[in-house]
Amino acid sequence: MDLFLQRCFDGLFNGAIYASLALALVMLFRATGLLNFALGEIGMVGGYTSLVMLTPAAVAGSGGGFRFPVAGTSLASRLPGHPYPILVAIAVGVIASALLGVLLQRIVLYRLRNRSDFVKVNATIALLLALAGLVTEVWGGASHRYPSVFPDEPTDYVNVFGGRLRYTTLGAWAVQLFLLLLLGVLINRTKTGLAFRAITSNAEAASLVGIPVQRTLAIGWAVSCGIGALAVSLVAASTILRPGMMVTVLILAFAAATIGGLDSPKGAVVGGVIVGLTQSLVPGYTPFPSELAVVPPFLVMTILLMFRPTGLFGTSRVVRV
Repeated sequence: MDLFLQRCFDGLFNGAIYASLALALVMLFRATGLLNFALGEIGMVGGYTSLVMLTPAAVAGSGGGFRFPVAGTSLASRLPGHPYPILVAIAVGVIASALLGVLLQRIVLYRLRNRSDFVKVNATIALLLALAGLVTEVWGGASHRYPSVFPDEPTDYVNVFGGRLRYTTLGAWAVQLFLLLLLGVLINRTKTGLAFRAITSNAEAASLVGIPVQRTLAIGWAVSCGIGALAVSLVAASTILRPGMMVTVLILAFAAATIGGLDSPKGAVVGGVIVGLTQSLVPGYTPFPSELAVVPPFLVMTILLMFRPTGLFGTSRVVRV
């Protein structure tokens, strides 16, 4: 029983990470009708920006908990108050990713606005590769420790029937529920959310009735990429910050978003839970090798899509003929 609960708690923590990135994917899909394969790498830029903001230039690479120098700390040290607390650093990283998302939307996706969705998705794959190379070129391939916002000492947990529910898991889920609430308000209670739905349904008709299509798309990209940077901070705090670490996380987040429904924020959270628990429990109680722990979530996704092609909470699109 103790081992089962512990595996569930571990799965819930991973599920919170997948849910955060799945929320970002769903947000952009609601705003544009597209999937952004570069979302993880855009978030990585925000994650490294946060690292620069909280790393003292004088000790980077020689102490202070960081094993290697962090590019940009010398320049950032000229800012008043640098280094900044972790919450401020994460906020700066979120803003950096949001601005980068808007920039890429205006420079790349805007020029492809009259092209097919296939071309646009391929463009996001190209952006993924370009940004991955850029991150490695600027910050190198070294790994860096990244502090946690929540208490993360070995004794920081709540004992629940013998299982250790860590404060980091509770904190990560508090963040997800807060994001879910904010996105629910944005999508269902604001004119911007109404504009998202109109553009996804018919961008040309939305433009004809006076909806600022490009500005609304830029907002969608900003919100989605900002959430992506927040997801990077959660992943990095639980492991380390290194180039390429978001590729597997993004793939599992796609599975979570697909299971829950690509247009449902609530479904993204539920899908994150399902993926996290499946990844944790299936290898523990079946002969399935732990090295292939990423496979069971996709088996669940495949089986589910046979019966519900739109996911658990997704909505079917009505097409007039």
